[in-house]
Amino acid sequence: MSALLAGLTLLIIGDSHVTFKDSLLSVLPDEFSRQGAKVVTYGVCSSTAADWVVPNPNNGCGAAERIGDAPIGAPNMKPASPPPISDLVAKWHPNVVMVILGDTMAAYGQASVSKDWVDEQVKTLTYAIGKTACIWVGPTWGQFSPRYGKTDQRATEMASFLKGEVAPCTYVDGTALLKQGSVNTIDGIHATPESYKVWGNAIVQATLPELEKLKDAPPATGQ
Repeated sequence: MSALLAGLTLLIIGDSHVTFKDSLLSVLPDEFSRQGAKVVTYGVCSSTAADWVVPNPNNGCGAAERIGDAPIGAPNMKPASPPPISDLVAKWHPNVVMVILGDTMAAYGQASVSKDWVDEQVKTLTYAIGKTACIWVGPTWGQFSPRYGKTDQRATEMASFLKGEVAPCTYVDGTALLKQGSVNTIDGIHATPESYKVWGNAIVQATLPELEKLKDAPPATGQ
């Protein structure tokens, strides 16, 4: 284990990309724990940003909690509300919150994105995160499938829009981390285990310098 992030408590929240085994739920906690951080991860499939502030039971496609690099069990498949970010901050006192959200708000398959709605979603969450340091990871590439309708054009549009929305969080553009067309998926949105490893490792490399700076930041006590 490296001591690079020793003393850092990292809270990761997100959608289905951090809900299932062999997703970012496997890659990120494992690697950040190896770097010495205390990592707590919560994923709720289909969750949007505001769901992490005002509880909203989703359609039951999965929810998971992982403490450190503990073994990953089967997700809870009952309809579940994401735990409010204020409760998570008060419980874990993270130095940094890492948000992995974007695909669930991109309106894939629809004619356009409601930017006013996305703005409200994002600002609701960033306001609730408050003074805690924050890193927001936006969506990366996928593959078109009739099930979700994700396209490179919409992924690019969403990634670019989020860049101007997530302040004061530091933004990591998922489409800038990987080559267009390089992400293999199982359904158009959710990556194969190998592509999740590549994406996850790219996120780690992109965020390590910032996390190293923040490891000495005062832990959060709530807003």
